[in-house]
Amino acid sequence: MGLLCTKETLAPHPPAPYDTGMTKPAAFHCTSCGAQFLRWTGRCTECGKWSTVAEGAGAESAPTGRREISAAPAGKVASFASLADASAAPTRTSGHAELDRVLGGGFVAGSVTLLGGEPGIGKSTLLAQCAVTLAASGKRVLYVTGEESPAQVALRLKRLSATLPNELAFLDATDAATIAATLRETTPDLMIVDSIQALRSAEATGEAGSTNQVRACGAIVAEAAKSCNIPVVLVGQVTKDGDLAGPRLLEHLVDTVLMLEGDRDHRFRILRALKHRFGPTDDVAVLAMSEAGLSAVEDPSAELLRDRPVRIPGSVVACLMEGHRPMLMELQALVHHAGYGTPVRRATGFDASRLGVLIAVLVRRANVKLQDRDVYANAAGGLRADEPAADLGMCLAIASAVSDIPLDRQTAAFGEIGLGGELRPVPFPDLRAKEAARHGFTTLLVPKGSGIKALSGLVILEVATLREAIGKALGQ
Repeated sequence: MGLLCTKETLAPHPPAPYDTGMTKPAAFHCTSCGAQFLRWTGRCTECGKWSTVAEGAGAESAPTGRREISAAPAGKVASFASLADASAAPTRTSGHAELDRVLGGGFVAGSVTLLGGEPGIGKSTLLAQCAVTLAASGKRVLYVTGEESPAQVALRLKRLSATLPNELAFLDATDAATIAATLRETTPDLMIVDSIQALRSAEATGEAGSTNQVRACGAIVAEAAKSCNIPVVLVGQVTKDGDLAGPRLLEHLVDTVLMLEGDRDHRFRILRALKHRFGPTDDVAVLAMSEAGLSAVEDPSAELLRDRPVRIPGSVVACLMEGHRPMLMELQALVHHAGYGTPVRRATGFDASRLGVLIAVLVRRANVKLQDRDVYANAAGGLRADEPAADLGMCLAIASAVSDIPLDRQTAAFGEIGLGGELRPVPFPDLRAKEAARHGFTTLLVPKGSGIKALSGLVILEVATLREAIGKALGQ
């Protein structure tokens, strides 16, 4: 029996509901990160914050009805230039010699630099020193104070300089559009925005410091800096949990990302470049905090070893690298019988998870009894020892503390340790050895195969395993 085909059966069927182009608008939005939701929820699944999801939080509703495709507007033909005729971008001094070294000479005209760091680490102090020095030399500096009033900033600057130059101008504003317009109108030699998370933009949703606001304000200020060819420095706070105002949020918008690291309770700081479009990122500056601000530390190794104890078990000097700069740092360990069932492992200035791995290698590969003992590790001086070359020094410090035998005061060590207890070479062994010899060390424990050239007065002991290194260091 054949099929009966009628006019109605041959007609096309209406499209399924999901093919109509109808899009249900998201009725709820997060005021912190801008994420959209179809229904209310107590916690935003994108940024993890509570009580930030609200109905109609500022985002535009999605259009309803069938979407129509319109022709794109015709663009204008732009002229192009040859890179062979392009000249190098000029640099302008920042007013601080160590900052100039990290930047490769200074600020590039029209560049946007983001200076990040934890609250109280010294970001505002460093930029205040730059502003006063440049203004005293006749350069016009615009200091945008989003978090403080000009009077409060003036009090901080007077602690750094007895007189404030007339070329240093203050702008107490938080609107990004106002700041951009002022920059285009006044055209200073440098503008400092302290800080980016204090700014707001009427074109973005959320409160000041949220993802939308920080990204929008950064884009507005960066566009003004490029159009006026004026260098701009943005200050970005970095909280302990890496919250929204961190450098990662604006990393793609800016030309340079600087990070000021250190412990607020200690005097030393390290300034490094995480991103720099106009030069290398392998140079660092070691600074010291004092009443006069942040000053350069010419010999960091001597400063870090100045208060080193004499013949104390658990103290070892490691040769580390900060960029291409060798640095001697004292690593300390304290081992004590555990008062409870589970031993304690704590580290200051050293990676705690890495400490757990090294303890396991000491127990399993070097037969060091640590199963029922508390282990406390410390990198003296306030700087962090995150480089793998610190592994050997920390293991020797722990072994010295367990055996209660101090190492020779003129012995230093560096090397990476594998899970099998083997020692692996690390980069720049010659620079590390020269730094140790320059400070009077006579013995250097290094991994086998490091290939260090002979130095006058320095005995190089190459070891292949951790057990062998402990035996030579402790004379066992």
